Amino acid sequence: MSSSFHDGDSPAGVADGYPERTASGAAAAPDRNGRGGPARRVTAVRSPQELDYRLRGLSTDPTDYVSAAPIRPDRQRRPRRHGPLLAKVAVLLVVAALAAWLVPAFVVQSFSVPDGAMSPTLQAGDRVLVAKSGLLEGPVHTGQIVVFRPPRFLPCTVVGSGGDLVLRVVALPGQTIWSTGNTIFVDGRPLSERGWYAPRFGQVGSRAISSTTLAQNQYFVLGDDRSGACDSRVFGPISGSSIVGEGIAIVVRHGHVFLGKL
Repeated sequence: MSSSFHDGDSPAGVADGYPERTASGAAAAPDRNGRGGPARRVTAVRSPQELDYRLRGLSTDPTDYVSAAPIRPDRQRRPRRHGPLLAKVAVLLVVAALAAWLVPAFVVQSFSVPDGAMSPTLQAGDRVLVAKSGLLEGPVHTGQIVVFRPPRFLPCTVVGSGGDLVLRVVALPGQTIWSTGNTIFVDGRPLSERGWYAPRFGQVGSRAISSTTLAQNQYFVLGDDRSGACDSRVFGPISGSSIVGEGIAIVVRHGHVFLGKL
């Protein structure tokens, strides 16, 4: 048996056979006459937990955004201290000055060639670096160019010299040296000089060498220009103690830088 209603409408509290629920989810209470309250349009309200799943993980709160690069507070720059740097520079300058003073005094010495007695190897006015005798690796050898203090009473004149001389060693302690014709002999063997002397004057030059046997610590020295006579042919052998050092290089020639190994 079908029931009829006065207004022809469905009961206010029933929607599709189910009681109407309010927004809070509770069914509408019937009035005193047993009829439901006035019909209300049901509006579904989603709770925040029921947001679209596609928006999960997204936040609309501006406070949730974090800067990709954290901002670091500016560090206070410390003022640079120039005091220690200046002190180090001053120390280096002092060390360099001491080295420049000590090296010539104890290691090498600059020497100016007084004349052309060593021509063509050395020319008058050449400046030569001399290694001090205490730094020589071994004993003085034949062919070595040495700077030495001449005898106090020099029987010959060296133009432009008032001090040390520079000549080449041709005979060593214990050896006997002499010349015959244009050849020099040491212990009976011809002296091989490898072209040290000036060819136009020959090996002996203008003055022959009388037979001389060298004592211990004595050396016989000659100039490469054998036309001159101010060498051991005139003032005799020199002592090892008079040798200042060995010539190692030419550094100045004709007033200009000239690098040549001796």
